[in-house]
Amino acid sequence: MSQYRIGIIGLGLIGGSLGMALCRQPGNLRVVGYDSEPATGQEALARQGVHEIAVSLESVVRGADLVVVAVPVGKIEQVVAEIASALAPGAIITDVASTKGRFAKVIPPLLPPGVHYVGGHPMAGSEQSGIAAADPFLFQNAVYLLTPGSETPPQVLAALEQFIGMVGGLPLQLAPEEHDLMVAVVSHLPHLSAAALVNVAAEFNQRYPGTLALAAGGFHDTTRVAMGSPVLWREIFASNRASLLRVLKAMHGELAAFIAALSAGEMAEVEARLERATVIRRELPARKKGFLTLLYELVVVIEDRPGTIAEVIDILKEINIKDIEILRVREGEGGTLRLAFEDENALKNADQLLRARGFMTQVRGGEKR
Repeated sequence: MSQYRIGIIGLGLIGGSLGMALCRQPGNLRVVGYDSEPATGQEALARQGVHEIAVSLESVVRGADLVVVAVPVGKIEQVVAEIASALAPGAIITDVASTKGRFAKVIPPLLPPGVHYVGGHPMAGSEQSGIAAADPFLFQNAVYLLTPGSETPPQVLAALEQFIGMVGGLPLQLAPEEHDLMVAVVSHLPHLSAAALVNVAAEFNQRYPGTLALAAGGFHDTTRVAMGSPVLWREIFASNRASLLRVLKAMHGELAAFIAALSAGEMAEVEARLERATVIRRELPARKKGFLTLLYELVVVIEDRPGTIAEVIDILKEINIKDIEILRVREGEGGTLRLAFEDENALKNADQLLRARGFMTQVRGGEKR
């Protein structure tokens, strides 16, 4: 049986993490990588993020069944143009860019007959970048979006969904334009908002020194994504400018409504808008039925002492935890963990085990116990 060959172009956070996840898979799979920085390629090889490093773009795609283009948004079109002639009929090419509308139009005409392009976007990442930040578990239980065209063959989608399953992701199909608008809301707008908040805080810190020193968990959580690469995000914003402007105007309208209510002293209106946001936020990150599998969530109060998180994990070692998140930590006061489970039985068992060991818990949306 011949090997299934996957070529990965760009071995940064996403490309490197994909390679590391794939190299952990059993079976007849060969992962070949290429990066414009030779040192990055060697580090990916050392970290078992690829089986082999190619010496050129042409060699990484030659004979590949699937090619993943994991380069910055501004370089995707150029890379595809350079590799097109080396792609064999039947090959599948995908990317990991966070915008899709433009590429759905410009990439297919670059490809030879029999080569299929389907846009891809894993909804996972980090404020960190580069192969040093790569993680084989980055895509575990993460939504992995696909944006097929109307003429995409079913077998191509099946192959991509199998690929997504190998890295632990959850495939979901969207139209390219729909993808760009939705991602502008949940990814691009939050990044711009975080950057704006940091800039406002920095301005006030100049007038009132010590302002930033007061920043606690809420500020840090809200602005974490502002630490991402400015150059990378500039390219992302440029590629999704129309959708981003649309949601920015909606955000401007919401802020204007708060300003108007506060200016008029209409605190009931302020409370109503806050309450609406509270109700909606409580539903996250639980998945809506028909969109993704519902996750059952438990919040655990923990003390500020070494080994507390490890103790929680050890207590639940026989239960499959689908997701874990540190929600809030204050030095000397402890904090809270969010644990997510795939079904209600796992949630109930975890709740009982933790409470039996003295932990205070709260089923998301319920009362502390």
